[in-house]
Amino acid sequence: MHTFTRLCPNCNREFPLIEAVILHLNSQSTCWPHKARSQQSAVPPGLRGPPSNTTGHCHPRSGYVFGISKNLYDRLQDDQYNYRQEINTYYPFHDEGEWELASFLIQNLNQTQIDKFLKLKWFSTRPKPSFTSKDQLLDWMDALPCLAEWKVSKLEFTGYKTVHPIQLIWRDALEVVKQLFSDPVFTNNITFQPHVVHVGNQREYGDYMSADLAWKIQDCLPLGATQVPIILGSNKTPVTRTTGGLEMHPIFITIGNLDSEVRSKATLRAWRCIAYMPVAKFRVHPDYQTILQARLWHKCVDLVCANLKQAAKTGCFMPDPSRFIRYVYTPLVAHICDLPEACMIAAISQTIDVWDLDKFQKAAKAVHLSGVHMPYWRDWIYACPSVFLAGEILHTCINFFADHPLTWIKEVVGKSELDARYMNQHKWVGTRHFTKGITHVNQMTGREHRDIQRTIVASIAGVAPPNFIRAIRALVDFIYLAQNPIHSAETLSSMMQSLSDFHTFKHAVIEAQARRGKKGVKEDFFIPKLELLQSFRGTVERLGTLMQFSADMMERLLITHCKDLFVQTNRRVNNFVEQSVRILNRQESIELFNLYALFRSHHASLVNVICTEDEAVTTVNPALSWVSRVLPDESHSVHGPRPVRNHFLKGILSGDALTAFHLTSTPDFKSLLPTDIHTIYSLIDFDHALSQVIQAYPPDSGFPLGNCDNVLVDVTGDDGQIISRIAQVRLIFQPTLPRASDLVLPSYLSHPLLYIQYYDFVASPNDQPELAMWTVEHSYVEDQHGKHRCGGVVPLTSVTHTVELIPEYGQKVDEKISSAICLENKDSYHTLSTEFA
Repeated sequence: MHTFTRLCPNCNREFPLIEAVILHLNSQSTCWPHKARSQQSAVPPGLRGPPSNTTGHCHPRSGYVFGISKNLYDRLQDDQYNYRQEINTYYPFHDEGEWELASFLIQNLNQTQIDKFLKLKWFSTRPKPSFTSKDQLLDWMDALPCLAEWKVSKLEFTGYKTVHPIQLIWRDALEVVKQLFSDPVFTNNITFQPHVVHVGNQREYGDYMSADLAWKIQDCLPLGATQVPIILGSNKTPVTRTTGGLEMHPIFITIGNLDSEVRSKATLRAWRCIAYMPVAKFRVHPDYQTILQARLWHKCVDLVCANLKQAAKTGCFMPDPSRFIRYVYTPLVAHICDLPEACMIAAISQTIDVWDLDKFQKAAKAVHLSGVHMPYWRDWIYACPSVFLAGEILHTCINFFADHPLTWIKEVVGKSELDARYMNQHKWVGTRHFTKGITHVNQMTGREHRDIQRTIVASIAGVAPPNFIRAIRALVDFIYLAQNPIHSAETLSSMMQSLSDFHTFKHAVIEAQARRGKKGVKEDFFIPKLELLQSFRGTVERLGTLMQFSADMMERLLITHCKDLFVQTNRRVNNFVEQSVRILNRQESIELFNLYALFRSHHASLVNVICTEDEAVTTVNPALSWVSRVLPDESHSVHGPRPVRNHFLKGILSGDALTAFHLTSTPDFKSLLPTDIHTIYSLIDFDHALSQVIQAYPPDSGFPLGNCDNVLVDVTGDDGQIISRIAQVRLIFQPTLPRASDLVLPSYLSHPLLYIQYYDFVASPNDQPELAMWTVEHSYVEDQHGKHRCGGVVPLTSVTHTVELIPEYGQKVDEKISSAICLENKDSYHTLSTEFA
């Protein structure tokens, strides 16, 4: 019989229960004085909104602090060479300059190129760096502190031989989690307590810690425990196709305490690789190959996550970024992967219809489900595959739309006609223009998929049956609403209503014979991903918004941790993974040491402070934010996502302060007279419009009538009320006075102005329920110049947002229309927004 005790993290005194440790720390004779306790922590993302209507509360039994220890950067001072770094911060390198040179060489050149660089005659007349060869440089880099070491384990399956020995390259997942949890870079982006957020009378679901499961698990944990939710991600990817067909199967990990905005950026290193699964080939009959590979995968994950599972069951003490010790539990809450891998993880077969009980029962008995008898999650407390295998956006929504609804559209509209409709659309700023159509593209980015989804309904109007369009629109609406970064009961109801609308009109897909398989027309909707959409509402309520679990991040990590590494190795398949691990070790060590040495060389604190102030320049890079506050002159040394300027703090704002403007483009003409504008831009009523007080290029050979975007503007109607109108921006200009003039421009001319040409609304969303869009046409006026488009001049600040218009093509695209003139030669257009009422 084993008896477990708990040690006080401060004085190491033994206690039988964690509750006894808490009583000891809270007693008058505590070993930890009250004045040393945490007084402030970062505000959870959901509670950072306007205080007027945002309310919430945290779980009262969570997030207690039990002492003070060392954060990630403090632990670097335990390195064996710390005594030398107290004299020279950049040891073993001579100084900061030599360190920058060394890290540049390692990150940008291969070993042969480094050797050639160090042998250049250029060094014969100049001082050489301290390292004289690439081997010495690599040794020095490998000597930098690395807190979660990689290791290699050889595995065997008794009774089964493999073509090559099975080697698992891995590191302890718990040590990697400790590294993430104690990293001071994330001080302002980490949450320790489950919380409930209300905006008005609506419950909001954002990151995991604001969802139901976080609260329910916390109820089961001891008093004062801190929940560190584990999120895994995995996928198999081919690294080469011509050099032996090399495949890699990495596993990544992050923690749900970190803001989803930080977890969604690969360059911020909130995700860490913890293992490269062996892709083994067994010497068995092909029928058993998949079963044995699946068992091997689960056995490897078992080994890698063994300590994490133990911590989820009994807890462990762990320092946070501010050095405060917390008693941590590590439940598994999500595993991000594609559908085939999800089936392998859940240990079920995806080839049998679970509702065909006769076939499913026979298949299950024959193979004991998928053949995996010990899935890795079997003893991970609180883990259930029906919960942690959440439907995610990339595979369940984006890829589903490309594989099914888009295929149905191609059948109904025709590939050539669909291509023509996309080729002839206006080249709108910020949207991919498909100059060759969309039917021939095999691989697209997520953004290109979204561009197609946003325009597909208006593009097929007039050629597809109305109910077919309604079914497609319902799916588009569902996918759009599913990507909401914050959900409420209202948005969840709207999302599920869209799915219900699809099922109401999906018969039109069958009637159009659009759903086809290898054997011809199909009359069913047995599509696993379509069925997964039914679970989205429950997933959001349990785990939070779906965007935090999108596999976009996995796709990017496969590139940085597998495919990009291949070109940095000797390209020999037999030791490629080992080389990759060494390269990843160096990359992590360089980034960690670079920031650590920067702060230490300037005698700055290794603890990041909580920052709650609004900044003129905001950034999703926590490291850059930290350095910018403490050492602003050293901001150039931190690389990552570009900072985003907050134009609402200082900039040109619309009348309702909901839109900010920033003009960055160099004007096409620095100075023009009104008569010149009349001629160059073909604006015959410009003088008259000016007296009434986005992309807007003048006509050229490629765009004979100019290339001008559309916007929504607030203008004064005939009754004196402010109304919204859609208009095309033809000219952006700023009135000026001669330098010698003593005159002063009136205030309404001191900001940039727009010359616009209006559209009139001719149909509302209710008039065409299959589209649920507004329809507009050019607005004309007749005067001494004859009949021409109605124009006017408005301040830039009257614009509320941009609007994309899709021409009303009818049954077939007019051959005379092109993307250069589609906004000029067509009279009617569908708008992609319904916010004009």
